[in-house]
Amino acid sequence: MATRLLERALRLGQEKDDADWLHSSTVKNQMKRMDPSFSERALGFRSFSDFVKSRDAVAELDETDPVRLIRLSPTANAS
Repeated sequence: MATRLLERALRLGQEKDDADWLHSSTVKNQMKRMDPSFSERALGFRSFSDFVKSRDAVAELDETDPVRLIRLSPTANAS
């Protein structure tokens, strides 16, 4: 359920912004709009980044900048 929500939020963001990489805060806000009950803490994660890392089949996380970026995993794009 949360994995599907993450994937939908990433696809929506990519269509809207026409960009591969999206700010993690933008993605999280989109997920909360789509499902107000979403909470990474309720799923047992300390941070949204930890949640995203656990979904590496769906999303990639870039933490090289202070601004964390997320994109749909290339393998998820194939489907």
